[in-house]
Amino acid sequence: MAKVEIRNEVLFKAPARVGLLANVTEALNRNGVNILAIGAYDKGDMGEFLMITSNNKLAYEALADIPGGIMDMQSVVVLEVPNVPGELAKISRTLADHNINVGQVFATSVGGAEKVMIVLTAACEIDVVELLEGP
Repeated sequence: MAKVEIRNEVLFKAPARVGLLANVTEALNRNGVNILAIGAYDKGDMGEFLMITSNNKLAYEALADIPGGIMDMQSVVVLEVPNVPGELAKISRTLADHNINVGQVFATSVGGAEKVMIVLTAACEIDVVELLEGP
């Protein structure tokens, strides 16, 4: 079955502008923070970033210098699953059958990678982990 764990995701918002993505990623790089997963969105007047990082404490320190930035954290479930068709369908069906609503999800793989990283939120991440960990 999947490797399943609860992680903290860095949430960062700042006024949207050209170069914000560059500023965020350069700040993290300067502090030696590796971005393991990222979702970034232009929400009108705000840029929003959802990130799994190698070091959240250093990420917070790095992002504190970006003008107008607001930081927070949230618990997410991170799954490492085989990179085959239907894996997310099986996971989402299992969650639905157990009445677990998914608030957000994003996933990534590269080329012929054997594994995919899926990041999701739910009302109770512990329920998701217990359900998906398998025997």
